[in-house]
Amino acid sequence: MAAAVGSIASVVSAVLEVGKCLAAPIGQFKYLYNYNNNLKSLETEVMRLKKTRDEVQGKVDAAEINGEEIKQSVKEWQTKVNNTITEAERLIEEKEENRRCFKGLRPNCINSYKHSKKASKLMVDHIGPLLQQEERFDEVSYSSIQQSNYETNFDKIRDDVLKLKNARLKVGRKVEEAEIKGEEIEADVKKWLQDVDSIIAKAEELIENQSSIGTDHKIRYQNSKAASELMVDHIGPLLQQEERFDEVSYSTTLLSNYETNFDKLRDEVLKLKNARLKVERKVEDAKIKGEEIEEDVKKWLEDVDSIIAKAEELIENQSSIGTDHKIRYQNSKAASELMVDHIGPLLQQEERFDEVSYSTTLLSNYETNFDKLRDDVLKLKNARLKVERKVEEAKNNVEEIEEDVKKWLEDVDSIIVKAQELIENQSSIGTDRKTRYQNSKAASELMVDHIGPLLQQEKSDRNFGCKKSSNRNCR
Repeated sequence: MAAAVGSIASVVSAVLEVGKCLAAPIGQFKYLYNYNNNLKSLETEVMRLKKTRDEVQGKVDAAEINGEEIKQSVKEWQTKVNNTITEAERLIEEKEENRRCFKGLRPNCINSYKHSKKASKLMVDHIGPLLQQEERFDEVSYSSIQQSNYETNFDKIRDDVLKLKNARLKVGRKVEEAEIKGEEIEADVKKWLQDVDSIIAKAEELIENQSSIGTDHKIRYQNSKAASELMVDHIGPLLQQEERFDEVSYSTTLLSNYETNFDKLRDEVLKLKNARLKVERKVEDAKIKGEEIEEDVKKWLEDVDSIIAKAEELIENQSSIGTDHKIRYQNSKAASELMVDHIGPLLQQEERFDEVSYSTTLLSNYETNFDKLRDDVLKLKNARLKVERKVEEAKNNVEEIEEDVKKWLEDVDSIIVKAQELIENQSSIGTDRKTRYQNSKAASELMVDHIGPLLQQEKSDRNFGCKKSSNRNCR
């Protein structure tokens, strides 16, 4: 009877507790109802937090290896994370102990409610904020090197600001000169000047605030880093950009002459093509004769082909340019430069190509030619002596000297001087092919065109050197 009463009491107690739970307020019932879900979500969030903790620890380990100091906020975050994980794991363990009573008939509603509520608060009030805080950890440390270079960095930023100011002055002068000429300033130059002014202002503010920083290592690190970033990310690139400002403006005149420049370019290209044809014909004739083409002629032909290709590409692209003033200016300038710097000089160079080749035979006969030239000069000197003796005899006989004899003697003297100068310079020529060819050719021309005819002239008339009206001494 007593046992029956006890069983009935237990059942009644269980029913009453279930009734209590069911009669709880809606908010509390929510925790009770989501008990299993909340504990399962807690397990998932704890895993996320552990993974995040390990990632941060990896950054911390790497920073410590580099001799860097860990930020205090990171240290505090790690402590909070460890405490939160410990508390969450304890709560998860207690879930297993929160068993149902009376052979599964009686749920432990109060414990379930408490655990569910704690799990929810842990996720909302601790785990969530800790995960969000980690997302803001771009850096977990500050460089002790960066801090130790604090004074050095500020000395360097002062120097760099001075360089940037000097660069700005240079560009500013170019801009002023361009404006005086009525030229339009390039948009990238205007932007560069604005960026330079902005960065100089930031740098000078940073330098000015340096004295009031004190010894706080965190602020010193931040300022040293800011100075370093200004130099690396801004001042350096701005100085490099200034080096490329060969020009800061474009000529409105050059722009207005756009069509005229391209018309003139077409004419110049046509002239250059005609000049190339002339030189090519000479080259073909020389090759037929078995002569070697001069290196400067070969290079000229290559340069001409390259410049014609560039000019024709520029002309072809002209139609697709549109009305963009900057591109029109650049192309008009390119056309002008092609004509002035390339096409004009190439046309002038072609005018000096009297010869485009050299005879390999003439070059191979270099030594022979000079030996022969020495002999011919000696013959010419002997012929001159003979004629001079006749002239002296004629003068003694008070006879008048023929004009062609006087002219012959003058020509002989001139040719002997040229020949001796050529022979004398022979030793200093060396092995330069072109110079040897030119000198061999000059020696050959002297003998063929001058010395030979002069010797023949002296031999052709056995009375050469006497007055024709009197032959007493010219027999």
